[in-house]
Amino acid sequence: MIELRVTNWRCIDDLELELSKINVFIGPNSTGKSSLAYAIYFTSKSRSYDPQTLITQLYGYDFSKIARVVEGIPQFPIIIKLEDSELSINYVNGRLEIKRPSKSPWVDEYLIPSKRIGYIQILMLLPKLASEIIKRSETALPPSPASIQLTFTKFIYDLLTSALQIPPFSLYAIDYVRATTGIKVESIEGSLRDVGSYIIKITPLISLMELMFQDPFTKLELPPDLVPDGLLDFAIFDSMTKKIPNNSLVVIEEPEIHKNPLKIMEFTEYIVSRVLDKNLTLITTTQSDIPLLTLGRFVRIGNLRADDVKIYYFTRTPWTKVKEIKVYDDGVIESLPDFEEVVAKLF
Repeated sequence: MIELRVTNWRCIDDLELELSKINVFIGPNSTGKSSLAYAIYFTSKSRSYDPQTLITQLYGYDFSKIARVVEGIPQFPIIIKLEDSELSINYVNGRLEIKRPSKSPWVDEYLIPSKRIGYIQILMLLPKLASEIIKRSETALPPSPASIQLTFTKFIYDLLTSALQIPPFSLYAIDYVRATTGIKVESIEGSLRDVGSYIIKITPLISLMELMFQDPFTKLELPPDLVPDGLLDFAIFDSMTKKIPNNSLVVIEEPEIHKNPLKIMEFTEYIVSRVLDKNLTLITTTQSDIPLLTLGRFVRIGNLRADDVKIYYFTRTPWTKVKEIKVYDDGVIESLPDFEEVVAKLF
């Protein structure tokens, strides 16, 4: 078990809970499920990544927009504690002070956001756009030195990629490249005595990547924009988690997206098998009870222990509150708090 405490992060006032191998955050919209999942991912990643760059890539804003707001005033310090390692963000005399965690419970961390299908399609489209720009610039521009041609095409390419930096798109792109190729594309930073500090920002090498699918019936190769969303989502998870290090953290939002109930069950089973095979820690946000029922079946047949699974139900009043949903040794899962209300409205 991993002890977690989060203070003043978005809609979270002060929250404590335990993380296990598989953690499910369920509840109505806008109750803080993704906020808590992102806080865990952010904290683990910030031990080796510049927190100010990271928060912009994750949300598109600085910490003044991420801190919990009371009567228009951001509340500091933001504190996120994983076991005995702590991330702290505070303003002291108008100056931002950041204390980064010294370690993480995980070897590495990967984010699979809810908009992952659209992001993958953008990732695979960008190299084509860059290639087309280069091709057209060679014919559209008057004869000029090669350096001018290169400068022009690089400018257009950089313009395109920067225009598509919709948080957390760039962060997901970095994680996807890193997971599938092993190439490290995080910023590098350090300090030199009597000189100062430095940061090297590295753009994901998306022009080197191409994702293709083979139709099981016709054997034709299909690009991502022609593949059914459900199949594409399977492929995204599989390709991202196939080569990542054991004992990594994986955050996946809404695994039920674009799937019918049977496919949701199948996908949940596949996720669990990958978690067990690579000893991963999984955090998933969902609005469906089908993943919960599937996890209960895994406990019942002995593939998971009851304490391998933590389920938390989220509400807001106005700050995020969580209630642990018990998982019993026989695979039975305690009813969700809104179950009776749903039944009453239906019948």
